[in-house]
Amino acid sequence: MTFFARFLSVSALLAAPVLALAPSVASAQYIAAGSPPAYGGATLGGRPVSLSGMAGGAVELSRVDGSCRGYAQPQPSHVLNTSGGMIRLTTAGASGDTTMMVRLPDGRILCDDDGGDGFNPLIETSTSPGRIEVWVGSYSRGSAASYTLMGSGSGGAPPPVVGGGGALFGNITVGPGMPDPALGSGRFGGPISASTLSSSCRGYINGAPSHLVNVTGYMPSIRFVVNGDADTTLIVQFPDGRFSCDDDGGGYPHPLVEASTGPGTIRVWIGAYSSSGSGNYLIGVTSNPGVNASNLSGWGSGVVVSPPPIVGPPPVVGPPVTGAVRVDLDPRIPVTLYGLGVSPTVAVWSPGRGPTIEVSTAPRGRIITVSVSVGGALQSVVDVPAEMVSSSIVTVTERGDGRLLVRAERAPGARDAGSTMLWLLGYAASSGVSVAESWTGTASERGPRWSR
Repeated sequence: MTFFARFLSVSALLAAPVLALAPSVASAQYIAAGSPPAYGGATLGGRPVSLSGMAGGAVELSRVDGSCRGYAQPQPSHVLNTSGGMIRLTTAGASGDTTMMVRLPDGRILCDDDGGDGFNPLIETSTSPGRIEVWVGSYSRGSAASYTLMGSGSGGAPPPVVGGGGALFGNITVGPGMPDPALGSGRFGGPISASTLSSSCRGYINGAPSHLVNVTGYMPSIRFVVNGDADTTLIVQFPDGRFSCDDDGGGYPHPLVEASTGPGTIRVWIGAYSSSGSGNYLIGVTSNPGVNASNLSGWGSGVVVSPPPIVGPPPVVGPPVTGAVRVDLDPRIPVTLYGLGVSPTVAVWSPGRGPTIEVSTAPRGRIITVSVSVGGALQSVVDVPAEMVSSSIVTVTERGDGRLLVRAERAPGARDAGSTMLWLLGYAASSGVSVAESWTGTASERGPRWSR
C-alpha cells in the first residue's frame, strides 16, 4: 500500500462518527460508527448472506448502550445495506460465546447475547432502508472467537403483523386456587409462518393470538395441552417475553408446552403444521400433570375432561423439617437441599435486614416442594415437577445482592436433553418471600444472566 493510500485509509477512519458516553471516558469505550467494516459487508434481500469474522475487542459495549454485553473493536464488524422490512441476524459456528450490537439506519441500537441457538445472539426486527452496522462481540473481556454472521431480509416487504389486538377465540384465566384445567377452543391455522415470532417455532398461524391466558399468581408448572382434529403446533409467549414452541410433544399430532411462569398475560397461538391445514381444537391449561391431549375430547358444550379437574395445589402443612442438617448460606456458595443420597438439609438464609429464613424441601405426592419457614410459619414457594424428581438435584445459592437462587437440574441422558429450572427469590417485609423471576430450559441451554 502506498503512503497516499495509507493516509486516505487512516483519514477515513478518523473522520468516522464516534459514539461514547462522555468525552472523558477512555478511548476503549468508543465505537467508530460510520467507518468501514472490519470483515466486509453485504446487501440483505431475498437471499440469506453469510460473513465471517473474529469477535472481541477493547470496547465494552455496555458503555455504548446499557442493554448491550460483550467486548468488540471500535469499527463495525460488518456493514449491511437493506431496502427495509424485516431482518434477521445471528451468528453460527462460533468458537466462543458471542454477543451482538446492531445500529439501524434510524440510529436505534439493538443488542443481544444468547437469543439464538446455544451461546449465539439473535436480532430480529423491522427497519427502514439504509445502512446497518453490526458489531460482533466476545462475552468475556480479552477473549476472541471466530464466527459466521448469518443474515436475511424481506427485501422491503412489510413484516406480517403478529401478536397485536385481542384473542381470536377468547381469554382464559388460571392461577393458584382457580378451576383446573381451564379450557378453550377454536380453529387452528392461518397464513403466517410461526417462525416469524421465533425461529424455533413451526406451523402456520393467524396474526392475533388464539387465546390470551391471564395468570393470577406464580405457577411452578403450567401445561398447555392441545387436542386438534389434524396436525397442530403450539406457540406460547410468556409474560417475560420468552417463547416456547412445540409440535408433537404431547404425542403425534398433539403439541405440549410445560414451564413455570409468573403472573401476567400469556399469548397462545394454535397453528397448523402445514400451510394449508386447518380444523378445530380444544386446549387445556393446567397444573395437573395427569391432563394430556387424550384426556380432552368433545366440542363446544360436549367437552369431556378426564381425569376430573383439580383445584390448585394443596397447601403445605406440618411443622418445619426436624433432625436435618442446618447450613448457613454464604454468598455464591451453593448448598444441595435434595438429591440421591443427600441427607435432609435446611439452608439458613439471612436476606439483608430481613429475618432468618429456613429453606428446605419436602415431598408432596409425586412432586418436591421447596418451602421457607419465617418465624415458624411454613410457606410453599416453588414446586419441582414429578418428571424431574427421581433424577434431579435441587440447590440454593445466596447471591451477592442477598436474593436466593433456587436451581433444580436433571442431567441429560442418551435420549434426554436434560432439564434445568431456576427461580430467583426475594424478601420484602410487606410481602414476605416471593418469586422475582423464573426460567426453564434444557441442561445445555444457558440460563438468564441473574443465574450466573
